Amino acid sequence: MDSSSTSAQNIESAQAESTAQIIADSDISSIFQASYAPSIDASVESAIDVARLNSMGVSVEFYPNLKNSTILYSERSDKRFERFVKQFDSSYEFIPIIRSMIVQAGIPQEFLFLAMAESGFSSRAYSKKKAVGIWQFMPYTAKDLGLRIDDYVDERRDPIKSTQAAIKYLKYLHSATGEWYLAAMAYNCGLGRLQKAIARAGSSELEVLLDEEEKYLPAETRQYIKTILSMSLAFNNAQKMRDYEYLLNRGAMDTLAEVQVSGGTMLASIAVGAGMSLEEIKKYNHHLTYNFLPTNAKSYSIYIPYDRLAHFKQHFDPDKIPKSRFILHRVKKGESLASIAKRYNISVAEIKLTNNLAKPAIHANQKLIIPLIATQKIAQK
Repeated sequence: MDSSSTSAQNIESAQAESTAQIIADSDISSIFQASYAPSIDASVESAIDVARLNSMGVSVEFYPNLKNSTILYSERSDKRFERFVKQFDSSYEFIPIIRSMIVQAGIPQEFLFLAMAESGFSSRAYSKKKAVGIWQFMPYTAKDLGLRIDDYVDERRDPIKSTQAAIKYLKYLHSATGEWYLAAMAYNCGLGRLQKAIARAGSSELEVLLDEEEKYLPAETRQYIKTILSMSLAFNNAQKMRDYEYLLNRGAMDTLAEVQVSGGTMLASIAVGAGMSLEEIKKYNHHLTYNFLPTNAKSYSIYIPYDRLAHFKQHFDPDKIPKSRFILHRVKKGESLASIAKRYNISVAEIKLTNNLAKPAIHANQKLIIPLIATQKIAQK
């Protein structure tokens, strides 16, 4: 990691606070309750790809200690497992790319489940402590890792760029701890707190650190690593996953393409070029605050489905796109969208479209982006 040691300590401390809050707030841990139990059913054990479980650095002998009421074993939990799979499936646009990035970086695939535990793979995920996105980065952590956050964009919600930042951070934690399971726990509770726990326990072994009586680590962290390992165990169980293999084996047809477009371009124009609706374009680009690309950048990348790339290259002509300039308007008391639209000689619909407003209600001191040149009327699918 390129940051100084002081900066690194600030990152891990702040990030630990946010992830601890997330695991406490999330209901994902209830799907994967995990603690100690004496044995595991032999038929289940035989269905597990044991070799792959070594990638986190956890002894295979530890896995039977996961409680037999996890989703892997409990009949009552079948519906919860299906709910988890559905949530996993709903992120099909991002999972193949994120998985590929993680594997190419030499990080265990199981860290997909860290993202699942953090946010449910939702780029819209937001915690009480202002952690945002799939990897739940705090603002200062994200900026230190190179992510852009301003009035126009929040790259913590960008699945690709935030994963690049997460990879950088996880590699730093792995370098500091020497084991991937320790890196995962440090991601949750902070490197400093983990190191103190190891010193107090006199061991870095998982079984020792998770001692429920000694409580070397916070309860959230103990549950956090068990949740991730339970997810890994379930997804490595051939019997449990026989109907869901497609989840981790989708091909290029389900991936995204990244294209560079001039700053200030309306998303509606990009949508037309790609043969998509505005809502479809927005679904792939939650990191954009408004319905246009940042005006303070010469160009900016946007994501479209890979199977729309050829159509976009053929039909999107930047020279034919009307150039729009924007100004910032701060709403004054008593103003309405209608009065603001009249002032700037544009329509209410144009203000709503530009600012991604579903309703006409506004409030004093609210910031609105006003297009100085009327946007072209574009038919939406």
